[in-house]
Amino acid sequence: MNSIVSEIAQIDLLIDGKSRPASDKKRWEIKSPATGDVVGSIASATREDLIAAIESSQKAFFSWSKLTAYERDKIIRKATNHVRSKAEEIGRLMALEQGKPFNQSKGEITSSCDTIDYYAAEGLRIEGTVLATEDKNYRSSVIYQPVGVCALITPWNYPVSLLSWKLGPALAAGCTVVLKPTPVTPMSPTAFCAALIEGGIPAGVISVINSESVAIAEELVTHPLVAKVAMTGSTRTGKRLMELVAPSLKRISLELGGQCPAIVCADADVDLAAKMVSYKGFRNMGQSCSAVNRVYVYESLHDVFVEKLRVLAEKHTIGDGITDGAVDLGPMATSAGLDTVKEHVVDAVKKGATIVCGGAAPKGEKFERGNFYQPTILTKVTSDMLVMREETFGPVVPVTTFTQLDDAIRQANDTKWGLVTYLFAKDYSTIVRVSEALEAGTVCVNNGAVNTNYAPYAGWKDSGFGLELSRDAMFEYLKTKHIKVALS
Repeated sequence: MNSIVSEIAQIDLLIDGKSRPASDKKRWEIKSPATGDVVGSIASATREDLIAAIESSQKAFFSWSKLTAYERDKIIRKATNHVRSKAEEIGRLMALEQGKPFNQSKGEITSSCDTIDYYAAEGLRIEGTVLATEDKNYRSSVIYQPVGVCALITPWNYPVSLLSWKLGPALAAGCTVVLKPTPVTPMSPTAFCAALIEGGIPAGVISVINSESVAIAEELVTHPLVAKVAMTGSTRTGKRLMELVAPSLKRISLELGGQCPAIVCADADVDLAAKMVSYKGFRNMGQSCSAVNRVYVYESLHDVFVEKLRVLAEKHTIGDGITDGAVDLGPMATSAGLDTVKEHVVDAVKKGATIVCGGAAPKGEKFERGNFYQPTILTKVTSDMLVMREETFGPVVPVTTFTQLDDAIRQANDTKWGLVTYLFAKDYSTIVRVSEALEAGTVCVNNGAVNTNYAPYAGWKDSGFGLELSRDAMFEYLKTKHIKVALS
């Protein structure tokens, strides 16, 4: 792995356990979303490089899949321990390319190692079954085997964490992987994988192909040696991938977009609700599929809730997460994302919304060159506004009211997405009834801790296909085999 002490990080491809430039030597540049300065140079993979990576992974699969789960567990844990020693280096790369403050970026590296370790342990607990048979001369058993080479396509908002959700179960199951990170943030995931290889993951088990070419991505997922595809990204991209893999009936799992509501009931702890909405609405500049996108608050609590949320929003510190790694918020990762935020806020105001706070970039010379935007609260919002219908993916929280709980449930469900819903209430009967009525794969009640290794993360409707996290995610990377033996 190249050192990042130099002014511009030089990131190459990872193929067959080695770092190497593209076969045609072409590269592209990564610019800081905080300053616009060039911070990285990335090798741009050719089709030749892609084929070499896939073939290397197929070769490695034959040996990696034959190891016992205990052998893989030992290798994986040794590798993640090495990655933890590189957390500052890899975290700095993430802060440079994504804009996330350094302290949060570094924490993402270590928590991603924890996720991979979780799955290394789960690999030890994949159990087959012995079945009762209709004849005493039959023996029937079910076993699970790794699917093969997996294509992993990862996003820019949590570039290493969302990689670990896929890489962890794939490695533990005995699969090998070819990773294609988003071209927005290729440096930290490539460095993370390089550190795993340095730590002892065998050659070919993990390969990384970086490219800005859609054709390279499409050839990766359709290649006949690739048995499984896992992707986090937009719903549109997910549906396109399903079209591509459908002719070959490949395994595919997709974690896609969201438009996540929060319901604040009449008996809610308003301080807690405001704290959690602020955290989930503004953290990482709102660039999360599980971010709070809209809030339905009981009418009599509206004013006090909005005021508490405003105080919290205005306390967030904003800056370049490299020069001050302890700030709460960095810039948005892309100028296109910033444009969407501006469009949604302008649309809302034009249709009658009120800006309680934010609504513009922070003032000052240090913000002029970056994709900065203040945490923004909107009131007097209506269902026809873009901010209430589309995924803003930015630091904007619109708030409206309800008087009948059934109406809040209906409005929360009135979307094509179904990833996460947040509920704040004290009455247990209300909690159970509303949680069961909400159309989402995850319902967080009185908390914002959406993603936990031990619990499944499944998108309903247009928010996903298959699932990630929990022990169940192991089976996304395993094939089921029934063995029936007739005794002589």
